[in-house]
Amino acid sequence: MSKVLGEFDVAIVGGGPGGSTLASLLRRQGRSVCIVERDPFPRFRIGESLLPFSMDTFQRIGVLEKIRAAGYQVKHGARFVVDETLEEECFWFRNGLDKDHPFAFQVQRAPFDKLLLDHATELGAKVYQPLAALNLTVHEDGAELDTPEGRIRAQVVADVSGRWTFMSGRQNQRKIHPSHRKVTVFGHFREVTRCEQDPGNIIIARFGDTKMGWFWLIPFADGTTSVGVVADSEYFRASGKTPAEFFGESVRNSRSIGPRMIKAERIGELRTEADFSYTSERHVGDRLIKVGDAGAFIDPVFSSGVFLSVKAAEMAAEAIAGAFDTGDFSEKSFLGYEERVRVGTKVFWAFIDAFYNKDFLKQMVTSRRRPLLQKSITSLLAGDIYNERNMLIAYLTGKDGAYADAELQSLMG
Repeated sequence: MSKVLGEFDVAIVGGGPGGSTLASLLRRQGRSVCIVERDPFPRFRIGESLLPFSMDTFQRIGVLEKIRAAGYQVKHGARFVVDETLEEECFWFRNGLDKDHPFAFQVQRAPFDKLLLDHATELGAKVYQPLAALNLTVHEDGAELDTPEGRIRAQVVADVSGRWTFMSGRQNQRKIHPSHRKVTVFGHFREVTRCEQDPGNIIIARFGDTKMGWFWLIPFADGTTSVGVVADSEYFRASGKTPAEFFGESVRNSRSIGPRMIKAERIGELRTEADFSYTSERHVGDRLIKVGDAGAFIDPVFSSGVFLSVKAAEMAAEAIAGAFDTGDFSEKSFLGYEERVRVGTKVFWAFIDAFYNKDFLKQMVTSRRRPLLQKSITSLLAGDIYNERNMLIAYLTGKDGAYADAELQSLMG
């Protein structure tokens, strides 16, 4: 019989932002919690631009002041550019439908994720690290999580394993999004020219048609900048270039990004990722709840990854609290959580689909002429995805997500 490492109310697989946030929320409920994290921290991760609507959750778990004290780059908005024409617009979070979320942070994920994990530990979460989860067995009276060092027993297991998708892979539920097969090449650089309106703002520059892609520039407080190019995988393969060659040529050919990279000096290696948009057939099971990227990961154009993980952690904590209150840990008891998560993810998917496949970027960079449209877009960029006052949400997610320029202009005035 395997050694029993410990018994907890909740065992969490994954110590990234979603896992750490969930652990902190559960500890504040008085639950016994452990985190099983396979990698030693600090470790590199992509997803470096946070959204303002994450700040409430960070405040709730008591970590926001630590984030402020760490000196991360403050982000007040997002600048979008049409590469070929240099048309652009800067969306300031203070000008959204909600005025109470005017900022976020740009973070290097290695120290940021460690800060969140250390905070969860200070609140009393037990962290097993580095330690991999190997298998999950669910019984009528509990669940058992197997690791190389022994077995962990819990009433609920939360899979917050990120793109590793601990359970979705084992359940054969991980499905790649067929129309969002992308390749990204990215790295960190010195001497990049930043946003002129505010050097803390992220820049997104769209180039070419739907078969091409976009750039990101994310500035950090230490003077370095994360720069990446995202492109359709077929377009990348057709180029016949290595990732480094593709990145270099894309930058040189860009009217908006090329001039910003003239003096740039790369720090470390260029990294590559591919096929990073997927979902899971189910986000819940008996005594099982998937959080953030473990259930679905969407294209990063709107910097939604960390936000969706943190928001899902908050909703998962509420669902788990309800399960303990009723003593019902069945899949059925978690279906409300799954529905809520899918609603939020659907909003971002529709927003991304409009950005890629319709002429929505043109609407974005000319939205100053339609103040309500600009406020609505700004709110989505801030992470305000459950705001029923935002008519753009209903439009993008309705009619099969169809977008029509004349109809949108009529809707927004």
